[in-house]
Amino acid sequence: MNIKQKRKAVTLVEIMIAMLLFAIILAIGYAMINRTFVSLERQKQSLDTLHEARDFLMIVERDLREMIEVEELDTVYKNTLFDNQNALMYKLVIIVPSRDGRSTQRVTYTYEGTEMYAESPEVQKVVYRQVEGSVKKALITKQLNYLKIWGTDGTIFRNKEQDESINDYQKYLGPHYYHPSNPYPNGLRSLEKIKGIEVQLCMHELLDASKKPIKDRTFVTRIYSRVLNSKYE
Repeated sequence: MNIKQKRKAVTLVEIMIAMLLFAIILAIGYAMINRTFVSLERQKQSLDTLHEARDFLMIVERDLREMIEVEELDTVYKNTLFDNQNALMYKLVIIVPSRDGRSTQRVTYTYEGTEMYAESPEVQKVVYRQVEGSVKKALITKQLNYLKIWGTDGTIFRNKEQDESINDYQKYLGPHYYHPSNPYPNGLRSLEKIKGIEVQLCMHELLDASKKPIKDRTFVTRIYSRVLNSKYE
């Protein structure tokens, strides 16, 4: 009798151990699956960012290389050219050759969203492109942080020298950037003298579960019009 009771007790312990091991395996499996889904979602967010950024930059670079004239540049103009909010874009209107090469056409880029590109869960930040006479098309609809546009005089800038301070490098760059009241001597103050455009596009590459940005990615490119800078061709 004692032997049988002992055997039953051992069997019960074995079942409990088996159930505990099974529960541990289930917990580990759930954690791994959950981590996999989180990783896949983050990869999707990153790919969405790269896809929209690539398409936008490809289109805007093509337009700006063919640019004949900057007709309107509506951006934030801060007193300090290198202020963090300076050059936030609201509207850019340029004239480019038509596809048949026989005339010109107006291309307009516009931003619609929050003031100063502030984050808001209710308001979507979107960048549109519209060719005169055509439908307005959204180019950036996901995860936009901000878009900055600077007009330049077409100068191909040198890199910052190793022993050069940031202030000195900014003094070198300052005169070549368009600003209605450019404070530098011989600074670029006339819209008609813009020969190139610098684009800075910042996207939210990763968002957390509550849709708050946790990682940004910035794309910067300087584009020189072939028409307005033919000496460089």
